[in-house]
Amino acid sequence: MSRFVEPASWTLPTPASASGCFETMRAYQGKIFRLEAHLDRLYASLNYLGIRMPLTPRQLAKRLVRALKASTLREAVVRIALLPDATREASTSIVVQPARPLPASWYQRGIRIAIVPTRKFSVSQIDPQAKFSARLGSVMAVMEAHLRKVDEAIFLDGMGSVTESTASNLGMITRGRLVSPPCWLGLLAGITWQAVTDVARARGMAVSESPLTRHDLYNADEVLLSSTLKEVLAVTRVDGRVIGTGKPGPCTKRLHRGFRDLVRHELGLRW
Repeated sequence: MSRFVEPASWTLPTPASASGCFETMRAYQGKIFRLEAHLDRLYASLNYLGIRMPLTPRQLAKRLVRALKASTLREAVVRIALLPDATREASTSIVVQPARPLPASWYQRGIRIAIVPTRKFSVSQIDPQAKFSARLGSVMAVMEAHLRKVDEAIFLDGMGSVTESTASNLGMITRGRLVSPPCWLGLLAGITWQAVTDVARARGMAVSESPLTRHDLYNADEVLLSSTLKEVLAVTRVDGRVIGTGKPGPCTKRLHRGFRDLVRHELGLRW
């Protein structure tokens, strides 16, 4: 089976219900990576949005595992969307589809990113730590990235600090230290990014959070993105500036290898 959808049909959202939330998870060899962490974030989003969930996290986890098994897919992307009905109770949609690897050239040469003028909601309006369904800002940012002929777009907050990309966390390496923007600037707490920092600390790398500017990125030794689908990906150009040597750096490569090792260890895989 190439795709599994539950339920088979889905009612289009109304203005009253278009305020849901979602999670995207990666399954390796039929096992979902850090499922509990994804569900913790999902239920925190539900609480923030005032949506009632009739299932407990354990019940939902079992349902997701059953959906993955029913799909017969081993390498998969598991997506769950929760839309509230008129009473603010969540309706659940689960989609399991094949995990499609990014182009190998992206990992070999790194990617190009650009900081775009589009802004997301500020923290004072809607806290981006809730993974809500309204994604117009990200859609516009992707369009701007395409117009600039780059691979990904980066957001700034209202004060000019770098936050995140349209679907990834962002960090940089400087003097052997891994530095990333703090969530309070207005960005999602990434599950994969947490795993990357776990790997960095386990390998003796200093890890810190600090507001970053374009100046910081332009002068970094290495810049990297992380996400459920990208894993760990080097950035070699920011706004046309060459980062470091212009090739994926040694720390980013080690972090990606370490991330893969972590996935293998936590899920009990062989590869």
